[in-house]
Amino acid sequence: MKTNTSSLRSPTAIASILVLISSLSIGIGVGYLSFYLGTESLMGVTSPEENPTQKINNKSENGKERQNFTLMSEQKMLVKVYDHIHKAREESKVQAQQKK
Repeated sequence: MKTNTSSLRSPTAIASILVLISSLSIGIGVGYLSFYLGTESLMGVTSPEENPTQKINNKSENGKERQNFTLMSEQKMLVKVYDHIHKAREESKVQAQQKK
């Protein structure tokens, strides 16, 4: 009695190998197609010769020198926000009382 020691000839192994080979070839093909189409789409795009943000940053307003950025203290900011919120609440209360 002969036994089949070659597992590569079984239908399951052949199907698995075919699926692996087809997946690999499709992946390579799609990768190449994507690279080709991406290259073609960017063919006419060029980078600017100079940085456009530098033009904005270097402009002075009305011939005056730009002031440097200074940080606002947290306490001042909290006081302004608190005052703004409570001022709006007081105004809404006054308007509600005037409507009565």
